[in-house]
Amino acid sequence: MSERLVLVLAERDYLYGAGDLTLRVQLVEAEDPITYDDELWYYVHGVQLAREGREVGARVVVVRGRRLAGAGIEL
Repeated sequence: MSERLVLVLAERDYLYGAGDLTLRVQLVEAEDPITYDDELWYYVHGVQLAREGREVGARVVVVRGRRLAGAGIEL
């Protein structure tokens, strides 16, 4: 996966956060999804970006599988 892939995640598409999240994806743990609300969710490692593109810091988030698939990430 390209380290340059940037996702803008709506609050409904990731767990344990508030508001939209911009994340430059580094790794998706595709081998061990969790089930929540009858859907598959995946741990995603990346770097959170501020609105202007500045790096905020490393972040691990749990993201809705269909959101990842919609961005072209193979699961």
